[in-house]
Amino acid sequence: MWAVTNPYHSEECYMESTKTGDSDSGHNGDLYISQAESEVDRDSPTLETVSGFSTSSSPLPPEPFEPHFWVKFTGEVTKNGDVVKYTIKTWRRNDERTEFVVERQYEDIEWLEHCLITSNPIPGLIIPPLPPKPAITSEMAEIKSKKQLGSDTRTLIGDEFDKDCRHLEHYLKLLVSHHVFGKDEALEKFLTEKEPPPRAKVKKGIFSWLSDSIESRKGSHKDCEEYFQKERDWANQYSAYMKEASQAFNGIIYAQQRLSGVLGHLATTLTLSTGSNDEVNKLTHRLCTKFSECLEEVKNGLEEISYSDDSTLGDYFELYTRYLEAEKAEEAKLLAEKSFEECTDIARQEMKYFHRQRAAIFQDRLVRFTEEQVRCRKDLCMVLTKYLTNVKEFQAPCSEE
Repeated sequence: MWAVTNPYHSEECYMESTKTGDSDSGHNGDLYISQAESEVDRDSPTLETVSGFSTSSSPLPPEPFEPHFWVKFTGEVTKNGDVVKYTIKTWRRNDERTEFVVERQYEDIEWLEHCLITSNPIPGLIIPPLPPKPAITSEMAEIKSKKQLGSDTRTLIGDEFDKDCRHLEHYLKLLVSHHVFGKDEALEKFLTEKEPPPRAKVKKGIFSWLSDSIESRKGSHKDCEEYFQKERDWANQYSAYMKEASQAFNGIIYAQQRLSGVLGHLATTLTLSTGSNDEVNKLTHRLCTKFSECLEEVKNGLEEISYSDDSTLGDYFELYTRYLEAEKAEEAKLLAEKSFEECTDIARQEMKYFHRQRAAIFQDRLVRFTEEQVRCRKDLCMVLTKYLTNVKEFQAPCSEE
């Protein structure tokens, strides 16, 4: 008998800090939702019919899976050449006093995904998507900088370890809250053993590529069961909308970053002293310095807005753009005749869970996005009001006739 997770016991069961590493504890202050509230939300007709079709024909889900671990990236990152190591803290759910602290590379997490998938070949599972490899080389940083700041930029975006930690932490939380992967011994060893597991390079063979090609061709054929056909149609349409929204939202973030860079250059230029030391030039320099300070504060405010945008709705768009691809891939596999009868019930429950989880995470990100927008705008308004008052009170010397 298989188990299905409740969406409110997913990675969103415990709300992480706005910025990675703000707290020494991975679970102190975390927000948990009671099982009674979860059961009520699970029966909500809005969430059950979120993809536009009835799901009442599926069997009732078993008891929700309780994660065995709490996981937290500390924000401590060490980089030696092309080798980047992230520090991860883990606590057992039934023993919070025992803390495990390990260092892992991205390649270790990539190998963990490979081990979990190969050791749990259960048809119908929607596998949490692994984040793309962070840009750690100068060549990767240059490509990312030109994409975000424009092809003619001379500015290189540095390492974004905070963002990388946030994405990888979300991924591990999805794994530990998964009803199958969360009980796997490989995941437990990954989180608790000091030394990383020995790994080999993951390669796709010719048979894997051939299988992917066949599955992609199957996706164009109509499914023999209406439930999955409607789900596939919804996923194809929603995936396109999600990609479009993600690109547009990232465009806003990149524009904020470009504007922030321009304001920084302008603020620096205004502080450069030119001309003689007469009174007029001194007065001009003082006035330009005040404007420079104001621009620097506005620049910092834009950077804060850009960060909050990226860590709220940006994270959601990035995660579920990849997650929808994982769901569509799993739907294609359902057409395999040998495993169809075995996996239909599992697939139904996985898709229900997927929609409840997606709706819950979107609601959380949207609320946090709105709160951060209000906070950042208030802070920026206070800064502008302060410097406007300073400019109004600026006393210019009276000219002598």
